[in-house]
Amino acid sequence: MVREGKALLQLREGVFYNPYMVVNRDLSLLVMLLLGDDIVVCDAMGASGVRSIRALLELPNVAKVLYNDADPSAIESFRQNAQLNQIDMSRVEIHCKDASLLLREIRNCHYVDIDPYGSPIPFLESSLFPVKRGGVLAVTATDTSVLSGTYPHTCLRRYASRPLLKAEFYHEVGLRILIKKVVEEGAKHDYAFIPIFSYSYRHHMRVFFKKDIGAKRTDQVVQQLGYILYCENCLYRESSFLENIRKVCPVCGSKILWSGPLWLGPLWNRDLVEDMWKNRGAILISEETNRLLKRIREEANHQSIGFYTMSSIGRALKVSNLPPMVKFLRKLEGVRTHISHEGFRTLLPHVEVLKRIHELLR
Repeated sequence: MVREGKALLQLREGVFYNPYMVVNRDLSLLVMLLLGDDIVVCDAMGASGVRSIRALLELPNVAKVLYNDADPSAIESFRQNAQLNQIDMSRVEIHCKDASLLLREIRNCHYVDIDPYGSPIPFLESSLFPVKRGGVLAVTATDTSVLSGTYPHTCLRRYASRPLLKAEFYHEVGLRILIKKVVEEGAKHDYAFIPIFSYSYRHHMRVFFKKDIGAKRTDQVVQQLGYILYCENCLYRESSFLENIRKVCPVCGSKILWSGPLWLGPLWNRDLVEDMWKNRGAILISEETNRLLKRIREEANHQSIGFYTMSSIGRALKVSNLPPMVKFLRKLEGVRTHISHEGFRTLLPHVEVLKRIHELLR
């Protein structure tokens, strides 16, 4: 038996359950909680069904859950666990189909969850249609080594973007590439998918998108796609569009590296993050989720392109013994990032960052 939130699960051999993804599911429930009353949730890759069962147990605003898994044994396991948790089955619709087929058939869901093992690419286009206007699409990617740049050719082939492994914020680059891909897929159908909450944690990346409809709104979202320029020598970084890509660093004159196309807009809707924080006591979230959300709450007020790390600063300035990070945060008006234990964000221009670091090191 396993307990997660209010759900009690009898695990069956061969039915997938990942205890390390509790953060993923906690945050999903917090987002669902804020979507209004009588919502319809689609758990397209239900596996053990823990997300669906927790939604039905912990969220009073969930009217119906569409649970799906292509594996008949997962379906049977879900039925048993639903009975174990005394779920009202009139609130559940069970499907045993390939997720892409189901997503093509259903409509008007307030929340659709795509949580595959590996890349979400095979399911992305199908997932656009069942989300109603104003609803949320949640997308997980576990092919983080591809998005972050370990396999750049695969990233280019799969996501049509160039990653940036040499930058200290390569995981953020991967997150922005994932967002770009979803925005791009939606734009083909005049759907504007706007990222409202994003994170990169452990072995997965996860983005929640709010859906709008119409060519004008979609164009506004697409206009936030572009490129990140980066100098490996002095850590200079900037956002850019195709026509403005420079080849030489304006600070030190070194060769500029680039990544993209990718998302250049905000990673978080600040109002949503604040509401998630205020309502976190309404469901049973883990301490791990609480810590992550607290860190993101701080980051949401410092939405920079990329971040700095202590090791990258030491390497660039050829300094082995740096002052503690707390002094950097104070001097650079920065906040820690959830993506790296040694990383921090600042809204200061890069030249000002370098100036203040040199002052700190005197």
